[in-house]
Amino acid sequence: MCGIAGLTAATPEILLRLRDRLRHRGPDGEGQLLCDRTGTGLAQTRLAVIDLSDTGRQPMLSACGRWAIAFNGEIYNHAALRDGLERQGHCFRGGSDTEVLLTLLASEGVAALPKLVGMFAFALLDRDSGEILLARDRVGIKPLLWGTLPGGGLAFASEIQALATVPGLDLSLDPLALSDFLACLYVPAPRTIHAGIHKLPPGHWLRWTPRDRQPEISRWWAPTFSGHRPLTTEAAVEEVMPHLRAAVRSCLVADVPVGCFLSGGVDSAVVAALMTEARGRGEVASFTMTFSEPAYDERAEARAVADHLGTRHTELPASADLVSGLERMVAAFGEPFGNPTALLIGDLSRRAREHVTVALVGDGGDELFAGYPRYQGGLWAARWRQIPGFLRRGLIEPLVGALPESQSGRHSLRRLREFVAGAGQDTAEMYAGWVEYFTPAQRQALLGGPLPSRPIADLLRATGRVDPLDAMQETDFRSFLPGNLLAYGDAMSMMHALELRLPLLDHRLIEAVTDLSAATRFAAGPKTLLRAAGRKLLPAALIDRPKRGFNPPMARWLRQDLAPLVAERLVPERMARLGLDWAGIAPLLAEHRAGRRDLSLPVWALLVLDCWHEGLCR
Repeated sequence: MCGIAGLTAATPEILLRLRDRLRHRGPDGEGQLLCDRTGTGLAQTRLAVIDLSDTGRQPMLSACGRWAIAFNGEIYNHAALRDGLERQGHCFRGGSDTEVLLTLLASEGVAALPKLVGMFAFALLDRDSGEILLARDRVGIKPLLWGTLPGGGLAFASEIQALATVPGLDLSLDPLALSDFLACLYVPAPRTIHAGIHKLPPGHWLRWTPRDRQPEISRWWAPTFSGHRPLTTEAAVEEVMPHLRAAVRSCLVADVPVGCFLSGGVDSAVVAALMTEARGRGEVASFTMTFSEPAYDERAEARAVADHLGTRHTELPASADLVSGLERMVAAFGEPFGNPTALLIGDLSRRAREHVTVALVGDGGDELFAGYPRYQGGLWAARWRQIPGFLRRGLIEPLVGALPESQSGRHSLRRLREFVAGAGQDTAEMYAGWVEYFTPAQRQALLGGPLPSRPIADLLRATGRVDPLDAMQETDFRSFLPGNLLAYGDAMSMMHALELRLPLLDHRLIEAVTDLSAATRFAAGPKTLLRAAGRKLLPAALIDRPKRGFNPPMARWLRQDLAPLVAERLVPERMARLGLDWAGIAPLLAEHRAGRRDLSLPVWALLVLDCWHEGLCR
């Protein structure tokens, strides 16, 4: 795991600046290469996980000297790939996965990408032709940003805050990205908040040549929820279980201590159980974050799983001053990012890093195994539409709309209101209404101009899926998962040089699950297959528990810890600097303060936006 960066027409000074901005990602080593043939430079900071010797140092040159690579990530099947390459006559100097990847790419180019099992973002330089190849893993676990330089050059990096130091990039605010941020609370790929910096989307590669000087971008993998195979739950689990086991065992490949994050949910419980199965009782370190607020605390559930498995379990109380990390969080993303769970992941990663270098997590389980309540809502919507319109619009909708919402972490009333408000629309508009925060009308009031589109509705329509569950899950795989969950997982863990691994997003497992019909995947409701698999590993009482998300007490933060900051920053003159009309903000703040609705996340998003802008202006 590393931080990588580079650019054409590089200078030693720029490479050093890029490297220094990424040092937190790789405290175990650093390097840079300035190619005397092409003028292109590569920089890298290393978190040593596989082959801790100097033979794993980067940027790495191929044996023939033609190819150079800067690589961030892990190739879990590097040993098998090495065996195949050795049979072809290739020789290796060390035991790193970087050398295997470099050799394979030099031999096969982009045709090698489907052979890789792991998480990765890399830059490959052909020192003879000057061609640069950038590529990103299938689901977007590892980030990669790029931008075009004056004259058609190319620059790239693992993080925006590093790339933004390269002279010549257009750092002006992208108004469409700002609108998308207000809708999603993150900026979906390929945009960033800066007009001249772009995210390479998951499952894509980019090729740049000195002759064309125009990046060519192509998709090499995409999630496809289009399976039609109807199986019983038992038969489906028999198919899926070997892939689950293989995914977890792959993620255990490391030359450093490995542990896991353990919540009260089925996702992390299954991961911990399979880790214990592979390594034995007493050989797995598990970590749980605890809270003083009962609605957010899962220590009892996590402890029960840990006790059953015999893990070396550590409970880590959430830091009392979490909110003080707001500015550092915003800096880590380099753009506005509105999911406050990032602060929790950062705090948990900081504490866990005192014990391990790698942690397995259950992220991706909700998206792959259909765990979100909104998936159930999307399937119920068809029945809702059968209720006579005069009853829905004339009686039920007004009654439900008048219900107050809880600000104590319990979301039942909010979900009921959102369901009733959206279930009568087509699937795309309905789903967008559930997962977007500022509506098109609210964004128009804030930003002016024509009514903006719904980015999530556009994505869902683009899937072309007929079954609502297929459409919703595939949309999340293309938006919420890489743009939100994976983004904060990488940014906040690598801030503390902790590598997170996500076995539930192993592409072999994804392809096995998505090959099954929606009816099979949802036969017994949310997470049908994962829960059934979990019951083969743990007592049912530890698996069949209500879902509770990993979220901070936002309403309390905004009422107490953050109240002075909200009063100071969310004022007309500061919002005007962002191009936001106060007339669109005042009603939202009034409604939130009155307690009629839980608008904690939109308020937080505005706070984050102001914090980002202030940092930009320094």
